Amino acid sequence: MKHWTLAACMVSTTFAFAQPVQSQEFTWSIGFVRATGSSYVATLETVPERIAAATDGRLKIELYDTLVPGPDQPAAVRDGRLDGSFAVSPWLSAEAPYMNFGHLPGLLTDIEQYYQMLDPLLREEMASVWRDKYNSVQLATGVFETQCIISRDELRQVSDFKGKKVRVHNTEAASLMSQLGAAPTPVNFAEIVPALQRGVVDVVMTSVGTASGMGFPTVAKDLGLWQVGIVVPWSFVVNTQKWEELPDDLKEVVQTEFRAIEDEHFAAHEGFSQRNIDKLVSEGMTLYEPPQEVLDELFSEENVKPVYDNWYKLNEQTGTDGRALVEKINALKDEM
Repeated sequence: MKHWTLAACMVSTTFAFAQPVQSQEFTWSIGFVRATGSSYVATLETVPERIAAATDGRLKIELYDTLVPGPDQPAAVRDGRLDGSFAVSPWLSAEAPYMNFGHLPGLLTDIEQYYQMLDPLLREEMASVWRDKYNSVQLATGVFETQCIISRDELRQVSDFKGKKVRVHNTEAASLMSQLGAAPTPVNFAEIVPALQRGVVDVVMTSVGTASGMGFPTVAKDLGLWQVGIVVPWSFVVNTQKWEELPDDLKEVVQTEFRAIEDEHFAAHEGFSQRNIDKLVSEGMTLYEPPQEVLDELFSEENVKPVYDNWYKLNEQTGTDGRALVEKINALKDEM
């Protein structure tokens, strides 16, 4: 009897070890803002399926645009109330103005330049802010498509901005508009189309994809590419504790897939922007691209210096060195 019991135990133990080990599965609740029509939304909506496929279902991404309002998402990720966010840099203007270097006039002049600077410099500069201020790991970064200025009346000269009520989406653009004699006017993102229609604002700054997706051609006809706030970044970040829960092999897969998503996002930027510009024009908008002499006036020292000075001051108040970052960016531009 004892021999039989021992044999049975051996068989049972062998059978147990022979069973396939079930991989642990993880689910992240991720916040975003529904910027309809933008390359931001076009990219992030691919993420759940791509991450599920890359991880064989071990990591599930669930997207939510209503759990936490956009500007509150970084703090929610920091506190663990939200697992992660496709966070937009203008949300950080008060707590982390350092992240808004892309809005500084004349500093970064095109998206390809920004993309080429990511790994020598800018990726880690942004990641350090997410790590230190928001208890978050940055897994990818991207940008909104080409920025535009939409108005009901024609804007053809710098002087045309004077007296206009302008909806801007970042502190640096607000500072520049103030220098032009315009009145920066805050408007909730979801209300910018009716605000322009009703005259609450005269001018709206947004991206060309969002302009198309939200139906701006029905309320305004002037589409200007004024090169204000060219780089409007977003970052995909996840709470550090949630990230650390993943086993190392899964972390590697996730990092690799997010980098592929990022690379494809940047590769599609120019085409995405142009298609939306063409669509806006086909829907009746008049495209205006300011000549160089007008842009030179817009970005004159008189207009630009106060924008930088204000940004430097905001950084000093929040414990970051904006001057040093600008110097690093300019030095890297000289090497490229």
